[in-house]
Amino acid sequence: MFRCGIAAMALLLVPLAACRGSDGGAVKPPAERAFVFGTRGVADVDGRFVAVTSDPIVLAKLEAELALPAAERFLHIHGPIARGDGGHNLAWSWHFVPGGWDLVEISAEVCDGTPRMVEADVNSWVDKVGTFCPWSSYVQGER
Repeated sequence: MFRCGIAAMALLLVPLAACRGSDGGAVKPPAERAFVFGTRGVADVDGRFVAVTSDPIVLAKLEAELALPAAERFLHIHGPIARGDGGHNLAWSWHFVPGGWDLVEISAEVCDGTPRMVEADVNSWVDKVGTFCPWSSYVQGER
């Protein structure tokens, strides 16, 4: 019984140890960063939106895309959306859930569209589709 108690305590402490830096201090997650996306073939006013993330893997993908000429940026955004501008998504009444989205090469057609399409029927996009994956989107820059 005593050994089981020690093992249980060790399992509880491992996640805490993983949150410590080499100097013993807590490791801080990366700060949230906002990125502006455009939609190819759509005027900026109707195709531009902003998404926020602190996910290090997504940040690395964004930085790699931004190192390419705009015409060679082929990854598009894909992720869950929510009502409201989230405090960052320009004048839209929806936003990508911060840290919940990714940059991908391929998505299902059901979530493809334009920012204006989402705006026109936010409730359906949020409640039924759940995700937004505009195939023609690309990262334009950091905000």
